[in-house]
Amino acid sequence: MRKHSLFVFIMLITFTNLTIIASDQGGIGVRAGIGTDASGGIAFGGGINYLINYDQSALEIGIILYSGSFEEETTEAINTYMETTDVFVFGAMANYLYKYDRTKNGLYYIVGFGLGMIEVEWEERSDGDNSLGTPLPGGGSMQSAEGTSAGTIINLGIGYTLSPNFDLRVEIPMILTFDAPGESSQFIPTLAITAGYRF
Repeated sequence: MRKHSLFVFIMLITFTNLTIIASDQGGIGVRAGIGTDASGGIAFGGGINYLINYDQSALEIGIILYSGSFEEETTEAINTYMETTDVFVFGAMANYLYKYDRTKNGLYYIVGFGLGMIEVEWEERSDGDNSLGTPLPGGGSMQSAEGTSAGTIINLGIGYTLSPNFDLRVEIPMILTFDAPGESSQFIPTLAITAGYRF
């Protein structure tokens, strides 16, 4: 808990300093959206950012929050297994916006990279396999693990500017944890639709 709080404090200080440095070059913005992964799970995300404008492009730096719950069902021999992975991400993200111009309606392209703390809760259940660890009422067993580790986020996407203050994006945030708990996947690709408002 102490490490998590220290990380949050460092991220807030870093974002504040970046905002002060670039205060005459851009504007504050907020984003929020909904997403999914290949299994059809649901995820929500949001954050606050600062925009630094360049010639026909921009750099967006900010703090993000992301929470998702994903399920995957597999069958091996005669047993079926259900894996559930809950993810919470808090981190700092930088997106390069190519061909972005907030004064004109139009498409732009997104390439981003971020670092963050990633909390993962993982669980696997089977009604027919008794070897996973903890017995289940009525037969079968389960195993679970949870943990927090550092990780990276790589983001690709496309956006459309609807007004100087509002835009929409389709993004593919790919989350990579350095130390995934249990047998949970270290790599979680997602698809998100987000809306942003710039003050």
